[in-house]
Amino acid sequence: MKANETTLRGLIGGEQQLMIPLYQRPYSWEREQLAKLWADIELQVDQIEQGKENTHFLGSVVLAPGPENSPGNYQWLVVDGQQRLTTLMVALCALRDHQAAEDPMHRERINETHLINKFKPGNLRYRLLPTQVDRATYKACVEGVPLGETDSRVASAYQFFRTKLVEVDDPADPHDIARVESVVLNRLNLVQIVVEDDDNAFRIFESINNTGMRLSQVDLIRNYVFMHLPTKGQYVHDTYWLPMQKLLGHKALDQLMYLTLILDRGDEAQYNDAYRGHQELLRAVTVDRGKVEERVEEYVKELSRRSRYLQQILEPKGDTEIERRLRFLNEWKGSTAYPVIMRLLELRDSGDCTDEEVCEGLSYIESFLIRRLISGVTSGNLNKIFMRLTRQLTGEQQVADVLRTELSAARLYWSSDEQFRADIRGKAFYWQGRTAQQKLVLRRLEETYDPKERVDLSDKKITIEHVLPQSPTPDWLETLATEGEAERLHKELVHTLGNLTLSGYNSELGNMSFARKRDFFTRSGVVMNQEIAKQERWGKAEIEARAERLATRAIEIWPGPLDSGPVGPSRDWTLLHAALAALPAGTWTTYGDLAELIGSHAVPVGAHLAKTSLLNAHRVLNASGQVSKGFGWADEDDERDVHEVLRAEGIKFDEVGRADRTQLISARELAELLGLPAALDISEAELLPGDQGDLEEYERRFFEQLGEGSGPQAAGAVTRLLDWWRARGGEIQFGRSAGSSCAPIIKRDGKTLAMIRFYADTVEVPFGTLKRRPPFDDPILRDQLRRRLNDAPGVDLPAAKIELYPSFKTTLLVNESVWDVVVSSLDWFTQTVTKDE
Repeated sequence: MKANETTLRGLIGGEQQLMIPLYQRPYSWEREQLAKLWADIELQVDQIEQGKENTHFLGSVVLAPGPENSPGNYQWLVVDGQQRLTTLMVALCALRDHQAAEDPMHRERINETHLINKFKPGNLRYRLLPTQVDRATYKACVEGVPLGETDSRVASAYQFFRTKLVEVDDPADPHDIARVESVVLNRLNLVQIVVEDDDNAFRIFESINNTGMRLSQVDLIRNYVFMHLPTKGQYVHDTYWLPMQKLLGHKALDQLMYLTLILDRGDEAQYNDAYRGHQELLRAVTVDRGKVEERVEEYVKELSRRSRYLQQILEPKGDTEIERRLRFLNEWKGSTAYPVIMRLLELRDSGDCTDEEVCEGLSYIESFLIRRLISGVTSGNLNKIFMRLTRQLTGEQQVADVLRTELSAARLYWSSDEQFRADIRGKAFYWQGRTAQQKLVLRRLEETYDPKERVDLSDKKITIEHVLPQSPTPDWLETLATEGEAERLHKELVHTLGNLTLSGYNSELGNMSFARKRDFFTRSGVVMNQEIAKQERWGKAEIEARAERLATRAIEIWPGPLDSGPVGPSRDWTLLHAALAALPAGTWTTYGDLAELIGSHAVPVGAHLAKTSLLNAHRVLNASGQVSKGFGWADEDDERDVHEVLRAEGIKFDEVGRADRTQLISARELAELLGLPAALDISEAELLPGDQGDLEEYERRFFEQLGEGSGPQAAGAVTRLLDWWRARGGEIQFGRSAGSSCAPIIKRDGKTLAMIRFYADTVEVPFGTLKRRPPFDDPILRDQLRRRLNDAPGVDLPAAKIELYPSFKTTLLVNESVWDVVVSSLDWFTQTVTKDE
């Protein structure tokens, strides 16, 4: 073999072709792998901004001569590395299209320089040629034609990068996207390994992909440390390392190594490169060859000291104000703030700040996190913010003042009191952050009422209740109709903080009338609920009035930034732009779903889209799935027929111009595509594992709603299917949320897998949950399931929803052919899940 270090630019330069052989699996990277790569790209973009020359090692690419390889016609088989290589080429396509929207010159520049061999015929035109499974989608991506409906992961990767580029594109910075392109081409290092003609490429592929368990970063650091302790190793291990290891455990010890790098290096620290970072730190302390063991012992002693701070953060046991605030941040999962908290605890122990200053500093961190969350600011840059802040905390100035000053910078989006109040009134709080974080906010607000009898609001049975229900009855809509257009008002108000509370009766309350809910709220030990019960009705006026009261309390609990003017910075449209960019090929959404996601109104959403040139804006339709009568392209010279464009992109229309609703992406699915934590929590909501009495009650309630929603015949078909499942030893669990559900389930490795989930009028296929459950974390298996179910008459699950929650009408199960397909699919699903057991 011949090996050399290169970059993507070096690998794909010149007129050559990299071909992925048939024995390779199809392209399979999903959001998790893509997000990891994007984080590495962003880190390198920051390095460019700071004028640093660091690069990032991405991995190896193994090449063998291809069948068409000859002098002047260079073709190589990609033996290993096809996933990262395909990803980078798709990223280039996304960069090209993003920049071409502003200047068409970029299309030709990137195509001819990196993506195609302009004068080569047929398939030789493409510098990368994937396997047949992905080839059509990849070629469409390179050629810039509509992807339509596709089951290739290439389309999802393209959409991911388009979304991320929209998020990072700052209109005030003309070079930000160019920096991203430079990183992709020049700063992601690869080792290119070329095998000789007579090497067995497939055998090499097998060898590379059958490696053993790799050493962790902690293992490597420990080995490197004790290599320098030939005589004192046992003493240092027993005195410092072993107690530290027992105190933290392996996972937290790994976290300590990264936090130590941050405390020493700020935002230059890299989690995936902790071993190399500690190597460099140790080299610096062992320059004096005569005192190597003493210096290394001191190094480990320092790690041991810091381990106690991390343990205090992870498991605060006392009842001091500091411990109480640490418990809050621990429940919040605010690990991005740990470097700053560790620095505060260090400075307190060294006498450079007081307990009171630490408490004040922690209150600013808490407020910063909560105000940003309620404002809908994405959490992606929190890590960098706190990493950089550690270097500002030296003890020379009051730490609380330094924290507040640094976090008050306008670009960090710590909202002012006025903006905070407006966000509480109008933002869709239910989509912001994880469910546990939302409950913490409501718990803090409840504590300000100083209840006479404390309710344990940390109990898992306490859930978030929508007073105005998510699925309103005609009576609820009639109430809203007195104040405006009922369905529009419902979307605007239902997820705002003013309409949310905490309750242990969520499943009982459901969508019952407000008069009946008042009875529950009156008896509740939660004071917020007793306040709601004093209202005679519950509509727009009452929700907005409660939001104002909660905002006043929130402003008292969570102090704001230093004065930055009457209204802090806002990012009202950032989430909308990202949502549009995330729409998969062959799908559409509505103005109302976008408004629900961002906490706005459908009318201003429509007005914004009409005057702004945005990716996928033409795929936003009205509530009935039709193109808005007032639709027009942002470019007045664009004369294309929007229906023809949508059809070319894979959208299906009926005879009256209504888009196929199976291709609709709802607000919840948009949240899932964007990786909003609340959507993850909803998709992972546990099915009820309660006692038999609970199960019987939830089963009764499910069939009651099923009969009302789909009729007796459909209820009979579902009953027969569940009886079949039970007869073969299967388990069934029932949902505890207001909208009843049930699912035939299989348990594997402590996880619950459900192929389908029955609701009152739909049968949902929870791909969004299955993608996190082996073996269905494999997209090929999920697509096999989709295809099997699509054999049923009337069932048409789009390939674009392979990571989401497509559904079909429950009434279809009345058809014996549909019932048979679902049952045979459940059989296949069971065999697939249990075959390795």
